[in-house]
Amino acid sequence: MNRRPTDTARIPDNWRERLPDPDVYYGQHVAKLGKPNGSGWAQGACPFHDDHNKSLSVCLTGERGGWRCFTSCGGGDLVGFHSRLRGLDFKAAVRDLIGGGR
Repeated sequence: MNRRPTDTARIPDNWRERLPDPDVYYGQHVAKLGKPNGSGWAQGACPFHDDHNKSLSVCLTGERGGWRCFTSCGGGDLVGFHSRLRGLDFKAAVRDLIGGGR
């Protein structure tokens, strides 16, 4: 009987506290990132499509690091962005972001 390996390793309870600062993370991963507005949101080029108009908006303040692409790529939080960017599932994305590897 063939069984697919399952990822049973737990992520730490304090994983949210260990996520990178959204300002630093998005500064490294979003091209043409502008300065944040009064609400902490900045515009940049979306890495999920050929973007010439800075259609991505990311929140550089707060702990969640929200993002939204206004040309239908979607949105979410920093973990979701990293998951999509690297092609990882949730647990692997969290581990990668907090330095725990895969």
